[in-house]
This record gives sequence, structure tokens and C-alpha cells, in this order.
Amino acid sequence: MSRDRIAKSAIAVAALGAVAALGAAGGVLSSKNLAASSVMTTPVTALENRTLPGSFSGIVERVGPAVVSIRVTGTAPQNRHGAQGGRPGAAPEIPEPFKRFFNEEFGKRFGNQNGNPQAQQRRAPKVRGMGSGFFIDAAGHIVMNNHVVGNADKIEVVLKDGDVFEAELVGSDPKTDLALLKVKSAEKFPYVRFGSSAEAKVGDWVIALGSPFGLGQTATTGIVSARGRDIGAGPYDDFLQIDAPINRGNSGGPTFNVRGEVIGVNTAIISPTGVSAGIGFAVPSDMAKNVIAQLMKSGSVSRGWLGVNIQNVTKDLAAGLGMSKAEGALVSSVNDGSPAAKGGLQPGDVIVAVDGERIEKMRELPRRIARIAAGDDTQMTVIRGGKERTLNVTIGAMPKADKVASVSPDKVEKPRFGMVLSALNDKTRTRFGLEKDDTGVLVTNVDPNGIAAAKGVRPGDVIRRVSGQQVSTPEDVIRMVDKALENAKTDERKALLVLVNRNGNDRYVALPLRDA
Repeated sequence: MSRDRIAKSAIAVAALGAVAALGAAGGVLSSKNLAASSVMTTPVTALENRTLPGSFSGIVERVGPAVVSIRVTGTAPQNRHGAQGGRPGAAPEIPEPFKRFFNEEFGKRFGNQNGNPQAQQRRAPKVRGMGSGFFIDAAGHIVMNNHVVGNADKIEVVLKDGDVFEAELVGSDPKTDLALLKVKSAEKFPYVRFGSSAEAKVGDWVIALGSPFGLGQTATTGIVSARGRDIGAGPYDDFLQIDAPINRGNSGGPTFNVRGEVIGVNTAIISPTGVSAGIGFAVPSDMAKNVIAQLMKSGSVSRGWLGVNIQNVTKDLAAGLGMSKAEGALVSSVNDGSPAAKGGLQPGDVIVAVDGERIEKMRELPRRIARIAAGDDTQMTVIRGGKERTLNVTIGAMPKADKVASVSPDKVEKPRFGMVLSALNDKTRTRFGLEKDDTGVLVTNVDPNGIAAAKGVRPGDVIRRVSGQQVSTPEDVIRMVDKALENAKTDERKALLVLVNRNGNDRYVALPLRDA
């Protein structure tokens, strides 16, 4: 069969392939089946085997030709200790025990002739690496992981039938660990399509294809174990968690749904041993589609920028803000001249919706803003003074050295009062290592058993605002505290909101008035 014919057949995979493969087996358990009996009056019993797929072979046969193995020759990256190469599969940019799948080859089979990986790293500036990828069009564009090809000098693509082609890097996005390659050939290639990761539900069947440990194409199956996982890799963490076994060499390979559509790009695992423990992570297709489209167009990714520091809204902070529940992203500071500043956002605002889409947790805001193109107008719903209001904000382009929305520390302990305040002057600024232009009220001492200490306030912190009002003297703070205590007798405000600056970073602290 020619590649042209394979390519044509591959186009129909998403629409027909999986249905034909699973229909004969009696179908699959769907969300519709479950929704019809959401209220159960009888005990839950085990499902009969006839509801489960009898085989995934039809899907694998159809999508398999579009999945490729990637071989890379490149400069060994520096690990976190400064040595070349680093531990195979380790990801310096994300915390242990999460692992990326970049796999340096070792032993005779992988290019280390003396079987000593450490010695090989010291002697050779080049490493052999491997990963997986998949065609997204007949022209030969391939999606895979950035961490595999980020330092590549030479990239080779190995097809399922063994044919080898050279490829070039079109563009990459380290923030989502995605990369786009283009095969150096005029041939037509089989390809697969992206599906909707938003439609994937916990418990749905998935099929992962890739080349673990360089063994060649391997298919594994499992389910979606969780959605929206944050593994500390970056501000856009929103991974699908799957239990289909994936290992080193699977990096960049696709995760398919039972319709043969790509719903994730495999990128990391959590494992104490370095091999699959049944906990893998894939970049959701809905995120990947946007990134890849931009890489295809310009070779780089442009993201919206707001220009704020944000922190989580805890129950204590919600009480201080006059909110009925803890939700949204609390703005702790606004960058001068930023889109947020121009749009009227203020420290103390809580962003609870963007263009009508609710922001339940702080980490949802950076992802939401990143999807908005620079120059687009957006409506932001904020809570200010206990009341909702709508602001019109024109999103800017993210500066290369900046973040969409940086996150302020939000650790809040059980509250207790007790702190000594002082006016800022040259002497106190020098004593506590503060900048000459720092303004506010200095915390010079904190009772270790008091409320402020328990809330994380430390000597050297500078109080900038109390209840949204700027303060410049200890008397200002005392007056605002007294006012809050008096008002607490008649309103429902249970906490005093204090904006504290430490080492140039602002964050809010809620001091419960009941303990004052």
C-alpha cells in the first residue's frame, strides 16, 4: 500500500475506525449510560464483560502508521548540579519524583561502549536520545515534546515500517513542553487528528502509542485517571493523568480515545524507580492544538499578559474580603503600566470570572489569560469591597522575561495577633536591608505565640495597606485596626485584610478580628 493510500485511510480514523472496532464487541460504557441512572435505588453491581471493548486492535492498526519514533543527536544538557547529561529521564524544570521521558542511550546498544554512563557523559558532548511523536498532516509535520529535541543537532524520524527520514525543528514551546517538527521529504504521510480533551472523563478508555526504551512501536491501554493535574512544571499545568503504562521513549507520543483521536501528548510520569508505576501525564489536546497552531504559523508562541501578582483565596482571606466562599484569584499587586493597571484592576481585587468563565482556583487564571490574544478586549468580573463589578481589560503581549500572572506565597497559618510596628526611616531601612524608596509601616518584632506570627508575618515585613487603605505610620495601622474592630460589631466582616511586602513581593494576610 502506498503512503498516499495510507494517508487517505488515516483521515477517516477519527470518524469510523474506533466505531467499527468496538461495535462488534458490544460497544463501550458511556457517560450517557451512566447519566440515565444518576439516582440509584439498588446496590451498585459489577458490569458484565459484554460492556467492555473486546479488542483495541482496530484502533491501533489504523492510527499506528502515523506514530513515529524520534532519534536525536545533540548537546548534552546541564543537570541541576552542573554535570553534562543528567540522570536519564530526569526533568530539572519540574520537581522529583516527576520525570520527563528524555532518555540518554547507554551501553553498547545505545552508544556507550564501555557501559559507564557517567564516564561517557564526561567525555562526550553529544548524546543519543529518543522519544516518540505523531504526524498531524500529510505534509509531514510531527508533534512531540520539546525536552527531547530542545538541544538537538540532528533529528531522525523512524516510521513504523522502518523507513528513516531527517526532520527539522519548526518551533517549540518550553512552557508546555511541546515541539513541532517537519520531515525533510516531499512524500505524503499518514496522520491522525486531535480530539477534544475537554470531553475526556475520568474512567474513559485510552490507548498510548510510542517507543519505550527504543524497542519500537508499543501500544498500552488504560483509563483517564484524573484531569487538571498540577505537577509543578509551570504556570500552565493542566495535565491529563492516565494509567496506561508509558516509559522513557514514550515522550511526545499520543494518547488516543476510543475514537482514534489524540486527546493528549505524553510528557511525564511519577515513579520512584524510573519506570512506569501507572501514573503518567499528558498535555491535553485542547492546549496542544492552540500551541501547535501558533508554532505552525510563526515558529513561536505568543500568550496574553495581564501583569499582576496573584495568590489563592483561603477561607480566612475570603472572610476578610467579605466573600461568602473562597474562590478566584486574589490580586496582591499590579505591575505599573500593565494591562491590569490600565484596565483598573487594584490590589485586593479578587478575579472570579474572565469573559463569563468562572475562575474557581488561582491557577486557572494564568491558563485562561494565556489563551487570549494580545490586543483582545476581555471582561473581568472582580470582587471589590465585597461587591462584584465588571472591568474591561485589553490583554497585552507577554514580555519574554515576564509571566502571565506570577504567584505570591499564600501559606496562611492559624491566626494570632502580636507585632511591634515602626515608621520607615533611613535607620530602619538600613537595619532591615530595605530599599530607599520602600514605603509603609515596618514590622520590627513579632510575638512568636501571637496571631501575626502564626499568619507568617516576620520582622522586616512592610505593611503597605490595611483594609485597602495605604498606611505610612504605625498610628495609621492602629487606627485602621480599631475601625475594623468597631465595624465588626455591626457587619459580618470577620478578618482584617493586610497587604504585606517582603523582599519586594506583596501578599495579603487575613488577621481574624475575633482574636484581636
